[in-house]
Order: sequence, then C-alpha cells, then structure tokens
Amino acid sequence: MSQPARRRKVVDNDGWTHITSTKKSSSRHRPPQPKDQLAPAEIPDGLTFEKLKDKYDWHKQQWMESHSWTVLKGLLEQEIARVSGKIRNCVCFGLGSPSGFSRGGWVDRRSISMFQLAALELTVELLSQAKIINPDNLYAQDPVFNDMDKKLLKYAGFNVVQDPDAFALVAKETFLYAPGAEKSHLIDLLLRDPGLFFGSTFDDIHSATTEGDTCAQFVGRRRSLLLPEFEPNPSAFWRTTLYWNGEAHLPPSAD
Repeated sequence: MSQPARRRKVVDNDGWTHITSTKKSSSRHRPPQPKDQLAPAEIPDGLTFEKLKDKYDWHKQQWMESHSWTVLKGLLEQEIARVSGKIRNCVCFGLGSPSGFSRGGWVDRRSISMFQLAALELTVELLSQAKIINPDNLYAQDPVFNDMDKKLLKYAGFNVVQDPDAFALVAKETFLYAPGAEKSHLIDLLLRDPGLFFGSTFDDIHSATTEGDTCAQFVGRRRSLLLPEFEPNPSAFWRTTLYWNGEAHLPPSAD
C-alpha cells in the first residue's frame, strides 16, 4: 500500500511559496507538470480597497525608511538624473498580485508585490521630479492582476495593460521594471535595449548560451548597482540590480 505524501511549504529565491510533496519518487514515467495558472489572483474574503490601500501605504513607509531605498535614492539623484536623454515611459512586468493568491491559491506573494510596487512608485516619482520621465506614461502588465490590483495600481499612478500589449511598449527610452519577471520573457525584453532596467542579476543564466550572450551584451554596455539587502523582506529584492547606460556616469566636460 502506498504511503500518503507529506506536504510542506517551501519559499524559493524569488519569494514564491510552493507546496511540495515528500513522497518517494517512482520509477514510472511521470506526466508533464501543468503550466502555471495565469488566471487573476483570488481576492480574500472581506478585503476592501480601503484595507488594501492601508496595507500598501504601510509597505511603502517601510520601504521609505529602509537602507535599500536610501542607497537607491542617492544613486538616482547623483547619477541617473544626469542622463541627457529622456525616459519615454516605464513598463512593469511580473509584479504579481498585491491583493490575492496566485496559481490557484497556492502562492501568496502579496507582501513582496506591495514592496516592489512601493519601490517602483517612489523611483518613478523621483525621476518625474527630475523631469526625466513623463508620469502619464506608466504601465503594468501581469495576467494575475485582479480588479482590486488594478485599482491599487491606478492609485499608484499606473495604467494596467493586457498581456501581451506591454511588450510593444518597451524600447530604448524605456524604464523597464521587472524584478519578478520570468527569465524567458526577460531575455526578449533586454533585446529591446531599455535605457533603465531594474531586475534580478543574471547569475543563473549560463554564459555559453544565446540567452547568456544577450545578457552579457546588455550588462557590458551599462553600469549597475546591486541593491543592499532589504531587511524587512529580503526575498522582495533578492539580488536585485539597477542597470543604466554608461554615459550617465560620465563627468561633465572640462570645456
């Protein structure tokens, strides 16, 4: 008689919570794993927009008080603001749901999503104050967004677009914000050569591949800052890096 599988919760490096089984493996052929469910996230019972907004404002305050934001803000003020060209738009991918449970209720990434949205909102606010970006051209795309998420994103100043419309919005004058994007999508986006990119490092992409070559070329033309660990929730910005065009760091001419 087969033993029942034990189930345990595992949090991976991207902050996703998974339920796994410890049942012994079988020598029989395993069926292919089902693809991730990309339906809108489930909204918990009793959650109102006012409650969600209060939670988001709390997360934003935590981010504002962090050493991570102090370092990022300092860089933005001292270096990124020197960029002569304008950033035409900001496009956010893979944020996840700030309000609900994804992948059929198996994943709770709400806190990570809120921290990442707060960081994005404050970064764009700073760039807007420096006249680098137009605050009207802010977009976000994720198939898991539900109606409550869309309302929160609007509150933060973002326009939600349907998959795959956001891909066409990415260009050289784009601030690409994708700390939670899947690597397969990220490679396609880097080929569009966005001027600013905020996302994970490429340590897990093998250099002797087409994907690795794309990443190496992108990184080779840019300066970067590895964000210090975000102590309130390290998973929210694990190995997250800001990349910007190298000319942004050049000192002014002596002429």
